[in-house]
Amino acid sequence: MMKLRPTLAASATIAALFFAMSCATPPTASETPAPPAPAPAKVEPAPAVEPAKPSVPAPNELSSKAAALRKKAFDLGLKEVLVEDYAAAEKAYAAGGAEFGKDNEASTASFTDAVAKFEDVIARGLPILAAAERKRAEGLRETALAKHAAELFPELVAFAEAELSKPSGAQEAGDFEEALKGFRDAAKNFEVLYKLCDANTAREAIMARDFAKWDTSNWSLAETRFTASKDLLPSDATAAAASVDEALLRYGIASRTALEYYASDRKKSSEGERDRAAGIKSEVAVKEEYAAALELHSQAETSQAAKDFEASSSLYDRAASAFAVAYEHAKVKMDNAKGELESLDEAIAAKADSAGVAR
Repeated sequence: MMKLRPTLAASATIAALFFAMSCATPPTASETPAPPAPAPAKVEPAPAVEPAKPSVPAPNELSSKAAALRKKAFDLGLKEVLVEDYAAAEKAYAAGGAEFGKDNEASTASFTDAVAKFEDVIARGLPILAAAERKRAEGLRETALAKHAAELFPELVAFAEAELSKPSGAQEAGDFEEALKGFRDAAKNFEVLYKLCDANTAREAIMARDFAKWDTSNWSLAETRFTASKDLLPSDATAAAASVDEALLRYGIASRTALEYYASDRKKSSEGERDRAAGIKSEVAVKEEYAAALELHSQAETSQAAKDFEASSSLYDRAASAFAVAYEHAKVKMDNAKGELESLDEAIAAKADSAGVAR
């Protein structure tokens, strides 16, 4: 019994303690420390939105116009007349093409600049070209007249003179494009005329030496084209120019062919005279003359091998003449020697006869 007393006392103490704790007032929320508030997030301002640009269409018409002006300037030859200005127009045109479809606004600006520049090049270049073409036409006129076109082809020269006077009015009126075309046509007329004069010279040279027989095919073609050129000039100078060019070509071929055959023919003549001279020992009787003739013949063979048939023909003719002279001189010497021998024989015979009578 005594042993249970301390245990009971301890239990009572513990129970009293729990009772006291349960009756205690709990702490209020204000007495509980609040957790720290989170830092506010930094908000970046939204980027400003620019209003959308209106869509610029591709400058198709402007591109085509610039391309047409560019071609016109090039065809007129202004690239070589106004070099720096043409290059500037080309640069603007290239810039327009580079931006086409990518930045049509920039492309439009560049093509607009190119159009203005090419128009300026054409406007300033046309008067220069017209003046230059007039000068060229007048120069070709002088060439044709110097070759006696007025005497050979009087009607064609009259036509060409009339055509040359027409563009002058357009030039004075400021229509330089029309003037340029007219002067170019006039220049072509006189070009055909001076070539007709050249063709006529070649034709007469062939006829004078009877060369046509050596190449009848090319001769016939040349004659046909020569006549066609004269007939075509008043209506189609371009076709007339093509015809006279072919006529000159064919006359040239016929002449060269004839000269080749002629050189061979002249060689035979020289060889015939050489053999005749050698037949009476001209190389002994007139040694120097014969050697000189041989040298001419050798030079002719060298020229013939080099296809210089004109020179070789002339040299063969000279050689033939030299061989003929050598023959004549050798024959004189031979005849004189023969006469002297005959006289000597006669003298011997007469002496023998006299001796026989004396006996």
